[in-house]
Amino acid sequence: MLAFRPQLRLRVPNLVAMLRSHFTEPVRQYPLILIAIASVAFSITPIVNSFRSSGTNKDYTLWYQMGHIAHSEQSLYQPGENGEVRYMYPPTAAVLVYGPLSRLPEPLFVAALCLLTAFAWAFCLLVAFHLSWGTSLGYPRWVYLLPLLATGPFVYDLFLLGQINLVLLALVLACVWLNRNERPWLAGSCLGLAIAIKVFPLPMLFYWVLRRRWSLVAGCCVGILATGYVLPGCMRGFTKTNAEVQQWYALMVGDQSGNAMAARSSIGFTRRNQSLVSLSHRMLRPVECGDDEGDGYTVNIANVSPGTAQKLGYLACLLLGVGFLFATRLRFAPNHQTELIEIAMACIGIVLLSPLSWTYFYCWLLPAWVVVIGNLTRVRWLKYPALLAAVLLLSACSEQIHPMIQAYGATALGSVVLYLTLACLRWRQWE
Repeated sequence: MLAFRPQLRLRVPNLVAMLRSHFTEPVRQYPLILIAIASVAFSITPIVNSFRSSGTNKDYTLWYQMGHIAHSEQSLYQPGENGEVRYMYPPTAAVLVYGPLSRLPEPLFVAALCLLTAFAWAFCLLVAFHLSWGTSLGYPRWVYLLPLLATGPFVYDLFLLGQINLVLLALVLACVWLNRNERPWLAGSCLGLAIAIKVFPLPMLFYWVLRRRWSLVAGCCVGILATGYVLPGCMRGFTKTNAEVQQWYALMVGDQSGNAMAARSSIGFTRRNQSLVSLSHRMLRPVECGDDEGDGYTVNIANVSPGTAQKLGYLACLLLGVGFLFATRLRFAPNHQTELIEIAMACIGIVLLSPLSWTYFYCWLLPAWVVVIGNLTRVRWLKYPALLAAVLLLSACSEQIHPMIQAYGATALGSVVLYLTLACLRWRQWE
């Protein structure tokens, strides 16, 4: 049974000791063994594909090419066959991550990214437990197993495609850890790096503004500037970097009319995108929900203008934000356990708010499941909404048979249920 334990002031070196204990004490290795086995299994397909010469190893191929382009004078934002840019993130990842790694042979490049994702997965699980309960050790095995099972399909997508969203979640949780250990500037730098790599974690900055952690906020801004502009500018030239940042902004943020979905309008309105804005368009407009190569179908129950659908989608996101403020009663993180509840809610809200939320984005549900499963034995009512959320999220697997359930937003709606569950838990634990 998990119970809240009084929190002592944690030191950053404790993180090293915590991770070392998992490797040196056999009785405590269960979570890491599970992650290691799953990571090896998930890595087989992309690594085997990297030995082929077809150049179709999902996003790994694109990252490898972007890494080589980062060493050249070419633009990162080159249009593909359908006219949309192939790379749609800020220059940071291409220049600072994929650029150095692309000097390796492609199989080693793929293996390095798989290893990075595996370490991030282990870090996220252990630190989420530690942030919530004061320790990541000594719980029944099912307490570790259930969060891994709940998010395993999303993590599988990360390994298969080559995305690094778990690394971003690890940076967000590291930010929380470091702030708790009174390292606000370093904490802000971690969050700033996550935002510079993929901008969708940006709303997390506003959470720290609400908490008035001004040193952390300043550190985040410095981190964004340093890793999002200064370092890429030093490596590729500030003129090129400035032009590419402006080009990225125009592609991803510039058009908010509802007629475009970031830089992926060809599939941004389909079932593959589980953001609330995309779901709003599918339910309120007769937009194409299926794959380009599949049969066309729609699921709309109304027919409004693109701009109206866009606004209603953002209104739904705003209501989630109001629910967050209501659940906390504007008194944030009165203790360490409630802090992780708030962080877990913010992680879900960020994914739902992002204009593009593919399946693998929902690996960010991991902290939420750690909180929910950790409280199951002492909060009896929690099992009912948790079960509903699990059923909705698992129903997304039906897209292998028929994609209609995902078109109606099964993953997004399951995440909303999980978000509201955490909101109720946070409200009842207010102090």
